[in-house]
Amino acid sequence: MSHVIYARVPETLKEAVDGYAEERGVTLTSAAVDLLERGMAAVSDERSITNLEAKLAQVTAEKAQSEARLAVVMNELGGLRAFAQRAMQAVGTCPNPACGQAITGYDLLALGRCNHCQQTLTDLLAPRTSSTNLNQRDVGLLLGALGVALIGAAIIGSAAG
Repeated sequence: MSHVIYARVPETLKEAVDGYAEERGVTLTSAAVDLLERGMAAVSDERSITNLEAKLAQVTAEKAQSEARLAVVMNELGGLRAFAQRAMQAVGTCPNPACGQAITGYDLLALGRCNHCQQTLTDLLAPRTSSTNLNQRDVGLLLGALGVALIGAAIIGSAAG
């Protein structure tokens, strides 16, 4: 069932609707109905577009935050790699005269003992005498790398919270 809408329109609009009808080979009524339906759809889609734009802005902000977190994590990873490389290097020799094997930063800080003879290495960190079997420069570099790794971990922890 059809209904009638009577409306006065400007001449330019009437000419535009006539041209639209002629291009498509339809009646003036069909052209007017098609244009009105499209106009109504566009008006109702405006809310959807606004919602989509708001969601896009939110996702864009979340992406920027994720990229910033990723940059922090990548920096932390670099610090951890530096520490891992430094920890595998020899920093001195075992204090056990019978052993004398090289000890690494890992042996000194993680194991706390010589990997070969199981001699404890805690006295090397806080020696009772000034003579130790450690290369102080290498130990300093190892501790510096550890400091960078710990600072990076603290930054990641505060950024995640």
